[in-house]
Amino acid sequence: MNSIIFEDEKLNADRLIQLLEGLVPDLKVLRVIESIDEGKKWLTAHGSNIDLAFMDIQLSDGNCFELFQQAEIRMPVIFTTAYDKFALQAFKVHSIDYLLKPVERSALERALQKFNYFKPKADPGTALDLSRIAEAFYRQENTRFVGRANNQIAYVKSKDIACVYYADGITRAVTHTGKKVPLDYSLDQMDKMLNKTMFFRINRKMIICIDAIVKINSYYNSRLVLQLNPEADTDTVVSRERVALFKGWLEGRDAGTV
Repeated sequence: MNSIIFEDEKLNADRLIQLLEGLVPDLKVLRVIESIDEGKKWLTAHGSNIDLAFMDIQLSDGNCFELFQQAEIRMPVIFTTAYDKFALQAFKVHSIDYLLKPVERSALERALQKFNYFKPKADPGTALDLSRIAEAFYRQENTRFVGRANNQIAYVKSKDIACVYYADGITRAVTHTGKKVPLDYSLDQMDKMLNKTMFFRINRKMIICIDAIVKINSYYNSRLVLQLNPEADTDTVVSRERVALFKGWLEGRDAGTV
């Protein structure tokens, strides 16, 4: 089995190679790539011969997503990263797994087991849609939403939002600290702009963040009811027609494909 490693820190690359040698004796690391430019050139020439790639997020000349937007990546990817959980949620949608640095043997072993499980089911003619991961990552990091509070213009960052709901003709965002910000957007607009990995529309009047969920209980008529932190002032019931999508979203699957 042939693999490549994207890593610009020699110590991290050497450690990963050492772990791989102990776990997968027949695995060959063909190259350690240290930059976006090097990666683009090498993949263009040799990418079809790679079975698995290990990818750090930040390389010496930029973010790895720049590479994904320029090259068609067909091999599965295991991310090795120090990025926070918001980015990791996005990575889990289309990658095999992610490993936090310093990489632990047990975590690497589980990732390789997952790779072996999914490999026979993979369609070699389908490239990983890594551009969607990049879009989710950048949107999560950069999006701010404008509103008004006490007759002043205010804004809220997407990473601070626990839920968004519509009531009394106003769309409001509730932060993880409980602050409420009236927004200049409809709920439909918010649903389109928020990161689909982190946020889910549970019914016609509410969108919730996965990190705000405390408890999920069964509810009558085949529905679910959520307990959130902070507590919501409105209905937190997952509508019946969205229950299957909601469960798939919790498992990290694309809500549009469940």
